[in-house]
Amino acid sequence: MSGSVWKKPEEVMKQMREKKKALQARFSHATTTTIANSYDNDETLPLRSATASTKRKNPFRRSPAKRPKLVAVTQDDQRTINCDLVSMLNAPNTVKVDNNKEQIMELPQALSIFAAVTPVCQKLDQYAVDWSLKTRVRFTSKTPFAFSSTLKTSEEASGITGFVRCVNSLNSDEWSTLDTSTNAQFHQCCLLWQYPWLPWLSLFPRDTRTPITSTGSVQIGMDSNVSNCLVNDWCESFRSLFGLLRARQCPFFYVCTHQFTVLFRAAGIGGVAEIHALLTPTTRGLRDLLRKEDISYSMPLKKSGQDQQNCTMNNDEDDEIRDADKIDDLGDEDCDEDDTDWINDIGLHSNLRSKLEAERLQDGGQGTSQGTYSDSLLLIEGVETQGLFNWLLNSKLCLSNTGPLTGIPPTLFSPVAFHQATLRPLKARQGFLKQDGENLYSVEIQGPILPHSMVSLMKLLQSGDFTAVCSALSSTKPFASFQSPTAATSAFGKESLSDCGLDRASLDLFCSSQFPQFANEIRFQDGCFHFN
Repeated sequence: MSGSVWKKPEEVMKQMREKKKALQARFSHATTTTIANSYDNDETLPLRSATASTKRKNPFRRSPAKRPKLVAVTQDDQRTINCDLVSMLNAPNTVKVDNNKEQIMELPQALSIFAAVTPVCQKLDQYAVDWSLKTRVRFTSKTPFAFSSTLKTSEEASGITGFVRCVNSLNSDEWSTLDTSTNAQFHQCCLLWQYPWLPWLSLFPRDTRTPITSTGSVQIGMDSNVSNCLVNDWCESFRSLFGLLRARQCPFFYVCTHQFTVLFRAAGIGGVAEIHALLTPTTRGLRDLLRKEDISYSMPLKKSGQDQQNCTMNNDEDDEIRDADKIDDLGDEDCDEDDTDWINDIGLHSNLRSKLEAERLQDGGQGTSQGTYSDSLLLIEGVETQGLFNWLLNSKLCLSNTGPLTGIPPTLFSPVAFHQATLRPLKARQGFLKQDGENLYSVEIQGPILPHSMVSLMKLLQSGDFTAVCSALSSTKPFASFQSPTAATSAFGKESLSDCGLDRASLDLFCSSQFPQFANEIRFQDGCFHFN
């Protein structure tokens, strides 16, 4: 071969590296020459080049001084903490503790790192009754539930029969043909009695601020005859339900108005020896009206240091109010006559003042002496409960004057049947959900969930671990916080309530005097209930 020389691969790579170095040297020489020429033309260019070569600061960078500093616990600090703990344990108990007051203990400086507030989880061996009205409950479990929301004909029939007749098919001593499957029991847990029931209106929760969706919707208040018929039937239902409560054949029932909710409980329920009622929320105007009707009450959840806890009206207060009324009447007699004449001259109705007074009492935000629902809870006991019943039966404040619920009487909820009542099922939906990357089985129940339904559902689900997340009506949460100071479980109270419609195991829970605070989450794990 002429004109070509064989080269080894090492020689070829060496030649290429030499060419690359020569090319880089040529480029660097050309750059140096260009910068030197530019220095002669502009003296400020070196400053600009230096500024450009410096990295620009990030204007959104966080200052190191604002970063949280982590305190490292050294071995000396650990020894100090241990010594403080030992000294606290070995210290003699010389401080007298008052049972009615909370003892405040200051932590040593070394223990300040442990002073963070952690949520308290209450643990109980059995489910405790929660008296708040639930709007929604979701049960979740890692294992499939033993029941299904899709029912057979026999399962639905057995569930309805067992609930209406107050029969527990599993604990019945007599022979029965009722279906004892878990589906039938689940359907029996999701039933309640209600009056009134109007399918085109939402009667729970009662919110008069809800706008009317369509102009063609029917309003009961527009027709006085229809409204009067509903109110008359409601009065009969209310009398029937209260009679069952006094005879201890109904353990409890709820009266839900657009302003407040009343919980009536029979004697022996909650460890209270007498028939009693709880009313919440209340305003100053409503409490004044109850005083004028000679209805004595107490406010057990009012915080100490504000006013007297017992709001019962005594004779001295009556005399002071009468004297003040006489002075006001003497001073304003002429003004009242002028106002009355002026109202008559312009042609307004004579009961204008009563309507204005009703609007003042309906105002829950203004004129209330207590800032929260729990502070304004009222307890009416004994014979005063009859006075509250008569006032609810005849008062016009229980009827809304505006909104889609105008002229509709309050809603009654009960676990036992009464006159004019409608049997209502709760809405149940089964499905799956993913939480923290884990697939869970879920059952969601919607509607006015009464305490007896929650107790029955908790018993039905105890075959496996589960978690229940509850959503309650905010105005009824004080019912769960109330606990009578004189409450005590009585064997005689349980025996007198044997025909109230609750089975023996559930009756023991309802007659218990110990109730936990309201819990949004309930976990059943290892045979125990955890309330968070």
